[in-house]
Amino acid sequence: MDIVGYSSIWLLAFIGAALVFVPVGALAGVCVAASPLADLNPFVLGIVCGSAEAVGELTGYAAGVGGKVVFNHNRFYLRFKSLFERYAGLTLFFGSIIPNPLFDVMGIAAGSILYPIRKFLLLVFLGKVIKFTWVALGCFWGLNTFL
Repeated sequence: MDIVGYSSIWLLAFIGAALVFVPVGALAGVCVAASPLADLNPFVLGIVCGSAEAVGELTGYAAGVGGKVVFNHNRFYLRFKSLFERYAGLTLFFGSIIPNPLFDVMGIAAGSILYPIRKFLLLVFLGKVIKFTWVALGCFWGLNTFL
């Protein structure tokens, strides 16, 4: 049962990250999976979902690499690019910790400046693991109190 639960939540998180600008309820799925009734480990859920979303975010990164020519003619983008180049690592890490739908823009920006893909994956993975672990623990402890 555990392997089905973890693989299902991995797939949900991957689809949620791979579909650029389309919200899918990965956080809600983690919250349900972390409930005492589902009996899935919140720390393992954090790692599973973090890896899924890190891999899924490569679609935004690839869109940035492919759309680099289109973006280079936009004045706003050129200002954003110079700022993002300086703080890309911190932006990617902290942006992936915060649950927000705008992280796709950060992935596109990272791809457009050709940020190293290994660093991108590592920073996004670490941030997403932190995000999903605290969501899973919060849901586990919160639901455990009421059930």
